[in-house]
Amino acid sequence: MKLFSFKKQNQQAGFAFQIEDMFALKNGGVVVAGQITEGVLHQGEQTVCVPKTGNAFLCVIESIEMPDPHHPEQYIHPSDARADGPWNGRCALMIPDRSKSDFHPGDRLVPVGSVPLDEPQVTSPEPSQKFLFRIEHIFNIRNVGTATAGTVLNGSAGIGDTVSFGHAPGETVFSCKIKAIDGKGSIEGGIGPVDRATADGPCRYGCSLILDESDSQRFQTGSYLFIHEKR
Repeated sequence: MKLFSFKKQNQQAGFAFQIEDMFALKNGGVVVAGQITEGVLHQGEQTVCVPKTGNAFLCVIESIEMPDPHHPEQYIHPSDARADGPWNGRCALMIPDRSKSDFHPGDRLVPVGSVPLDEPQVTSPEPSQKFLFRIEHIFNIRNVGTATAGTVLNGSAGIGDTVSFGHAPGETVFSCKIKAIDGKGSIEGGIGPVDRATADGPCRYGCSLILDESDSQRFQTGSYLFIHEKR
């Protein structure tokens, strides 16, 4: 997937994440699984990967996943994870614009500024915290609009909501409205039409947003639909 780097956020009193395993994502990016051994790690936070060998480099935590403390067979996507939190800080982190080969067991993620970097730090718009959806497939529906299938990374959106399309969250190219939501792609086995798509609900592993934009070529896989958080 296309990754963006976020503006450096205010850091907590330090954190450390120990990488234990890596999984390549079908449409780009990587998921690293491991344990937060110190402090608090936030979604959207820019971090530094300190490899066991080689040079340190920047990466961004696009989303966090861990088993639901109340329903262990289900998963949640919290806005932060901490060493003293559920599951002793064990979680998985989605990191776009990097490959599986960039990471190795034993590598650490630490705060920006805590170690020297071997690549320049860049900034891009912060992601929407109200709703964030990564597009993985695009379909044209004749006389209806465009269906974008993908994953709800954060927040919630419903039928009738206006969403922005962009190559990175915050970079609006155009806007359109959600006409319908199909949850058939969910891991729960195909729940059919729903009123809302949420990061902590059945659609978090996959759903389709049917949009009122008739030109499906305006969309691109690996890009995003989002709703800005009102400030």
